[in-house]
Amino acid sequence: MFPYMGWILFGYGLAAAMVHLVHGQYLRMQSRTHKRLHYVLVTHNHEQQMEWYLRALSWYGQWRGNVVKVTVLDEESEDNTLAIAERLGHQNGMELKLTRLAAVSEEDMRRYMLSAEEQQDEGEHRLYIDLRSPGEANKIPYVQV
Repeated sequence: MFPYMGWILFGYGLAAAMVHLVHGQYLRMQSRTHKRLHYVLVTHNHEQQMEWYLRALSWYGQWRGNVVKVTVLDEESEDNTLAIAERLGHQNGMELKLTRLAAVSEEDMRRYMLSAEEQQDEGEHRLYIDLRSPGEANKIPYVQV
């Protein structure tokens, strides 16, 4: 009875290893075909939420198996929003760029989008999130507002 049980456990272990191997190969192939994500966050005094937003994006990048680019456009925050973002900028799965602006208006956003589109890679998908507007944070993975 024990030898049969050993063969059964060996078979289950081998099947689990094969599933992990095939799934890893699938994720590597899938990441080549998907566009790279680039999040542009517009902030103003988001000290309380900034750490969670950046950690969620970092985890999402690690889970997908590729690097998520994040650009933070800060509208002269009077709190530690930029300090928190700078501290968390070295996390795995995330590439961070910080920009401080005097005031972020619709015209500034349009100008930034146009200049960024010229520099944008073909395999990159850009998502603009204005955190100054309520409900915009729902576009960030793992964040529910």
